[in-house]
Amino acid sequence: ICLTYLLKTFSSVIIFDLFYNTCEVLMSFLYQHPFIGSIRAITETPDEVFSLKLLGDGFVVVPLESTIHAPISGIIETIYASKHIILIKNDETTVMLHLGLKAREDIVQWNVKIKDRVAIGDPIGQLLPNFYQQSHLDQSCNIVFLEKQSCYYHNTYITCEEL
Repeated sequence: ICLTYLLKTFSSVIIFDLFYNTCEVLMSFLYQHPFIGSIRAITETPDEVFSLKLLGDGFVVVPLESTIHAPISGIIETIYASKHIILIKNDETTVMLHLGLKAREDIVQWNVKIKDRVAIGDPIGQLLPNFYQQSHLDQSCNIVFLEKQSCYYHNTYITCEEL
């Protein structure tokens, strides 16, 4: 028989399995989709870096409107020079928003800068018309929880296993 104990902290559950001498950490954090749009599993994106979860688990969203909202509360950690990638970090996770698979030039206007503090749901940017023109075949935006695996969305929370 396997004995399992749960230790709950503020944002994680640690599962100790004494029989197999293993430990699993599950992180939970408040989350809101950054776009209104159709949502698919990250495994359905045509980019293998994301579909194979090499950076972490997440979702693919095809935006139906141009406003981008902060998916978590945290600090803007990075905005790539091409502006198609932004990282938002807090104590529980780092979320990467990767906008479009092919679009790169003049596709987004960010309303934030590196080191800005954002609250969940804050409008942080706008997709520009070039986003839709450059990515007319696939407007997928990847939302990745870096270094997390097996993430699940439920009641405004994401729960993930640590990599």
